[in-house]
Amino acid sequence: MTEPVPLPRTAAPPTELVVAPVTITPTKPLTPTHIKGLIWTDLIAKATAHVTGVRLVWNNRMAAITVQSTAFWRYLDLTEPEKDWSSETEQGIGERYVRFHSERRESDPRALERYLGRADEDGWIHPAGCRMLQLWRAQLDLLGIGDLGLADDRPLAMSAASLIDALAAHGLLIDHRRYGGPVHLDGSRWGMPLRQLISGDGLPNYLLPILRELIPLVRPARAFLLIHDDGLTADYLLLARVLTTFGADVTRLAISRVPVNGAALSSRYGGWQGVTLTDLSSSPGTASRAAYRLGMRMYFAGTLHRDSAQSFRMPLLRRCVGRAARLLVQAPAGSDGAPGARLTAELSRLQAQQGYVDPYRLMSSLQGDRALPLTPVLRAICT
Repeated sequence: MTEPVPLPRTAAPPTELVVAPVTITPTKPLTPTHIKGLIWTDLIAKATAHVTGVRLVWNNRMAAITVQSTAFWRYLDLTEPEKDWSSETEQGIGERYVRFHSERRESDPRALERYLGRADEDGWIHPAGCRMLQLWRAQLDLLGIGDLGLADDRPLAMSAASLIDALAAHGLLIDHRRYGGPVHLDGSRWGMPLRQLISGDGLPNYLLPILRELIPLVRPARAFLLIHDDGLTADYLLLARVLTTFGADVTRLAISRVPVNGAALSSRYGGWQGVTLTDLSSSPGTASRAAYRLGMRMYFAGTLHRDSAQSFRMPLLRRCVGRAARLLVQAPAGSDGAPGARLTAELSRLQAQQGYVDPYRLMSSLQGDRALPLTPVLRAICT
């Protein structure tokens, strides 16, 4: 397994790591691929905070100000205008999402502009999206994922117009709006193809809100870790180069999708029934909440390494939860004391070249003859 190749670094070592995972649109249940990405992000943020400063970037508007979200919400308003979404299940919303992508419908750019404008200016999220975020918060709380800010609302750090001006000043745009055409990110200097940023109808690509949030965060002695699934690698290669042009020190972490029954499909195609985060958390068993949390991390980070291609396996997950329960019984009680210094040293040893604590190495270190003791501090990181 190879490590991600780092881009050129600044002269001074970074004192803060900005952890920026790709956000998830609140349009479907959390699948094994989402769970893997969220667990890796959580472990990186919590563990790396013991060796350097960490800033986790998650803004719901990065997911809401997209055609992917707003086109679906427009579809819901057209097909079920009177629907009360406050008690709808995640499966019900997710099945509508799959149906939306399976049907061929003419888009209405002007209508989508109104939805996008509300999401951008007021932080509006469709009631079905609000319901999905409510369900996610309960699921992630049970899983022990740190606060991502799913209940928060804040404007993006930069306006779309200011971003376009800044990109143009750095020679990173091909802008055909004056001719009624699209705006493209121009990565040709790096041998990369053009990437549409704004369509000829004025609708943004999902990279636009990401850049609006991240570019204003560029500072000296601050490094960026961009976490994304490997299906987005081409876009994130370009995103990393753009941020580097603005002076950022950038590393990417591409995480493989988790196939279900051998198929690594996008959630828009379905196939996630029975393996959503709700399904996994409600599976019959006697494990404690701590064993569930640790076992999920042992499976999704310690068994499914960064570029693993193996399909989701419920029996293997159950074994990880059982192993976690045994580890917790053996865990030392009381404060960390002197071992706390040892833990910091061990976490430093488990850092990847790019500065973050590697979740796969961390979870692997809990097992074997020279396993790290599951002290209270380490337990807080892993559960």
